[in-house]
Amino acid sequence: MTAIGPVRRDGRGDPFFDGAASDRLVVRRCASCERWFAPDATGCPGCGTDDLTWAEASGEAVLVSWAVAHFRTGETAPLALVELAEGPWMYTRLEAVAAPREGLPLRARFVHPDEGESYPVFEERGR
Repeated sequence: MTAIGPVRRDGRGDPFFDGAASDRLVVRRCASCERWFAPDATGCPGCGTDDLTWAEASGEAVLVSWAVAHFRTGETAPLALVELAEGPWMYTRLEAVAAPREGLPLRARFVHPDEGESYPVFEERGR
């Protein structure tokens, strides 16, 4: 399995990376209608506001879909789409998942590389 390479901030997701650095999953939330969104969301389609806040999510999720990226080096990286317990879907990486299947209970774990930003990956609950 390979690393995803150094992750760099672009200024728009600073609270997400600050949370990951302290082992917390921080995503977007609409204060007006209380809906949760993935970290890259820019507005709420429910009430129309562009003023989303950052809020700590539980880190619990279920697997929606997955694929395995294959590199020329022979290394692989399992990629996934997960549904957070709070509702939004999020793209991520899987780790320590022996047999992926739809609905598999997952939890966030955080990677703290020597170079670049910390980021979440998801693994089977109970591991």
